[in-house]
Amino acid sequence: MEMFKSSQLIGACAAALLFALPGLSAQPSNNPAGAGEETIKSTIVENQPEQVSMEKKTLWELIKNGGLMMWPLALLALYGFFKAGVQVYVIILSNNQNRDEALLGRLNPHDMPFDDLKGEVASDINQRAQSAFPKMCEAALARLYEGKGAMEDALSREGAMQLSRLKRGLKPLQSVVTVAPLLGLMGTVYGMIASFQSLGATGDKVEILSKGIYEALVTTAAGLTIAIPFLFIYQWLNHRVDEIGENLNRQAEAFLGKFHPSGGGGIELEQDAQAGSKVGSDLDNATEETADSDPLVT
Repeated sequence: MEMFKSSQLIGACAAALLFALPGLSAQPSNNPAGAGEETIKSTIVENQPEQVSMEKKTLWELIKNGGLMMWPLALLALYGFFKAGVQVYVIILSNNQNRDEALLGRLNPHDMPFDDLKGEVASDINQRAQSAFPKMCEAALARLYEGKGAMEDALSREGAMQLSRLKRGLKPLQSVVTVAPLLGLMGTVYGMIASFQSLGATGDKVEILSKGIYEALVTTAAGLTIAIPFLFIYQWLNHRVDEIGENLNRQAEAFLGKFHPSGGGGIELEQDAQAGSKVGSDLDNATEETADSDPLVT
C-alpha cells in the first residue's frame, strides 16, 4: 500500500515537472547587427547575409543532442523522483502531527488495561509503519513497570533513532543534488573535447565547432535542471524533519505525563510504596539479626 502511494506521488511529480518546463528554443547568433535598418548608400545587394529565422527545438530534441551522458542524467532524475516520493510519504503523510495527537488522545492509562494500550499502539504502527511516535510509545510501554526514569529513557532513545532514520532517508536526495551538476559538467567536457577533435575534418570548422559546443552545453543545462528542483525539495523535507523532532519532544512529554503526572500518584506511587515496604522489611530483618547475635566482648 505504501509503495502504491509512493508510485502515485512519483508520477505526479514527474508530470508536474514535464508540464512546467517551458518551450526551449535556440536562436543562432549570425543575424546581422543592422538587419531591418535601411542603408542610405548600398550598391551591392548580393553580399548582404541572409536573415536566418529562429530555430525552435523541442525538449526531446535537446535531450538527443546531449549525447550519451543524458542517459545517466535521466536515470538519476528518475531515481530522485522515486526517493522524493517515498520521503514525502514518510515525512508528510506518515509522521502527521494530527494523527500522532489522535493516538495520544486515545491512550488513557486510567481507563484502559495494559494489553489494550499495547494493542492500540500496535494497531497504529500497522497503519503507519514509517511513523516515529507510535514506536516511541511502544518502547516506553515495554518499560512501563520500571518507573518514570526508564520510560523517559526509552522515549529519548527511540526518538533519537527514529529522527536519525528520517535524516538518513534524505541522503539520496542530497546525492542527486550533488551528482547531477557533476554529470552535466562531465558531459560538457567530453563534448568540448570531441568538438575540438573534429576541427581537423573537412568542411566549415566554425559551424562544426559551434554545433559541438552547443550540444556539449546541453548536458550542463540538464544537470542544473535536475539539481535545482531537488535542492528545494531536500531543504523543505529537511525542515519538516526538524519540525517533527520538536513535535516528538512535546508529544513524548505529554505521553509521559499521562502515566506519571507531576502531582504524584498512579503507577509511580505504587512502585514507591512497594520499594518502601521492601526497604522496611530489610531493615526489620537486619534489626532482628543484630538482636539475636551475641553481644560483643569489650
